[in-house]
Amino acid sequence: MKAVAGGSAKPVCRWCRGEIPPTARKDAKTCGRKCRQTVWRLRRRSSTGDASPAAAVADARPMIFAYADPPYPGTSKRYYGKEPTYGGEVDHALLIQNLVTGAFDGWALSTSAKALRDILPLCPPEARVCAWMKPHGVPPATYGLHNVWEVPIVVQGRKLRPGHPDALRALPARKGGTLPGRKPLAFCAWLFQCLGMLPGDELHDLYPGTGVLSKAWRVLGAESWTGIREMAL
Repeated sequence: MKAVAGGSAKPVCRWCRGEIPPTARKDAKTCGRKCRQTVWRLRRRSSTGDASPAAAVADARPMIFAYADPPYPGTSKRYYGKEPTYGGEVDHALLIQNLVTGAFDGWALSTSAKALRDILPLCPPEARVCAWMKPHGVPPATYGLHNVWEVPIVVQGRKLRPGHPDALRALPARKGGTLPGRKPLAFCAWLFQCLGMLPGDELHDLYPGTGVLSKAWRVLGAESWTGIREMAL
């Protein structure tokens, strides 16, 4: 709800946080069809609430998670040099140190397959290498190996039942702006599963970009286990 003059409040869209039009249905949770469809696709992709509370009882306390999606090593100026937030190359050693020593129960860091050789030795032993595979073809003008996957390095906060794959097959984001590297809804839902996140957990998006990850968790993190199960049927 958004406060207005006189002490009343107007309902806000659970995706874009814009005001819900007064002509919308009384039970509307989004401002229009675009946001409604986005939330539906996200819920359809997610099984965050499918884990049984009994299976996770030992770790059912609210946890704090972090996700870092910085410019990948050697690409900062090329892809983000004209962005107002551009700050040069990211110190990945310092970033990982802050993730390890911070007050996070679990975290994930996205990087490239090319940079994995240098980034992984900086991570703790419990870190897992996962894979986001992009099912698109290789341009015919290229030579040799062509990269079609990215690397989320994951330190789980919980290990929930049922298990889930450590690889995702999904196309890159086609909407949500033009910022290079933005993540699709499928990636967001899968990452939450990899981290072992449950409704009520707190998420810190350290390089928000388009903000899609925070929006996705604002929707899923506020749901109950029962609510998400029902929406998945």
